Amino acid sequence: MFCTSCGANHLENNANYCSHCGKRLESKKVKNKKRTILVYLMPLISFIIVILLLFSTNIYESKVNAKVLALQEKAEKAALEGKYQKALAYIEDGLSYRNDYEILKKEQEIINTFIDLNEDLHEVEKKMINEDFDNAQKEINLLKRQIDLNRSPLFVNLLNQVEQAETSVKVGEIKGEINQLTTIDELADKLSTLYSLNIQEASELKQQIYTKMVMISSIEAEKSLEAKHFNQAVLVVDAALQYVVNNEKLLSLKERIITEKASFEKEEQERIEKAMKVAKAEEERNLTKAVQLASIELKVDKYGDAYIEGKVKNSGTKPAYSIIVEFTVVDKNGKKVEDGKTNVFPNKLQPGKTGDFEHVTYSAKENAKVEINNISWLLEEKKG
Repeated sequence: MFCTSCGANHLENNANYCSHCGKRLESKKVKNKKRTILVYLMPLISFIIVILLLFSTNIYESKVNAKVLALQEKAEKAALEGKYQKALAYIEDGLSYRNDYEILKKEQEIINTFIDLNEDLHEVEKKMINEDFDNAQKEINLLKRQIDLNRSPLFVNLLNQVEQAETSVKVGEIKGEINQLTTIDELADKLSTLYSLNIQEASELKQQIYTKMVMISSIEAEKSLEAKHFNQAVLVVDAALQYVVNNEKLLSLKERIITEKASFEKEEQERIEKAMKVAKAEEERNLTKAVQLASIELKVDKYGDAYIEGKVKNSGTKPAYSIIVEFTVVDKNGKKVEDGKTNVFPNKLQPGKTGDFEHVTYSAKENAKVEINNISWLLEEKKG
């Protein structure tokens, strides 16, 4: 037997204490018993240690998973709020813990795709601002096809934006077309094409059409009004009022047209009446006072014959035909020598022109005189 304390060898197997160090000696039986206990105890301890290690590892991994899931949730929330760079930062953080997490990698890919498509949408908006609607529509068609390949809720909002952009393109195209239209009928036809748009956009375009209808009808009506074409002006305004009912500007313009028409008709009637009076007075003058004596001269030759020469002037407004001058020649004592008449030449005397007449009275003697009794004429040339 050996002492477990000092290692001394004891020949007596039944000794209880070491003769060298005085420590109590363990018997073989006790040692065997302890050895047996250790044989059973070590596996149990190892098992417990393994369990503890597995439990600790599980707790750690669970914490890591929870953190990664929390980062994933934050990334998804940030992405849905439009904070895409922040979402990518959360994903990068999550992948630093779980670089083999495929779902997180997929979400990273989706967000990057979304950012690229969103930038493409901004390019579409630039084309719309520059009124490059054809190319903008082509870009929109491409965007819609790419969005259809992605089922993420993130693309629902983007699809809505793309659809809004597509509607804006349609609105822009229609606005451009409206700007080219120049008649009420053309605008009315365009008005009937707006029912495919939503209420707000259709309302905006309708208002643009109504505004242009008012502008066009006002301009055309003013032109007709200036030309005194009152009925045409009213028709133009009424054509627009079919669509822009109770428009104050057009109603006011129509009222002004009607007022000016009444005033013009009254003035026109007064002008006609005045013109008729003037024409009547003119006709009376042409009939009675148009041809006036301009000059007359009587010369008696050495034989006592009187040579009469004179001029008449047409002071009227119409030609005078077949002018006849009636006269009386008297001697120096006032005794009538001759009642005569003579024609004026030319036969047709234009307004403002003078005509001549002449006559010879024989044996009138010296100091004879001539008196004009009457001048007659016609306003129409005799036929036949």
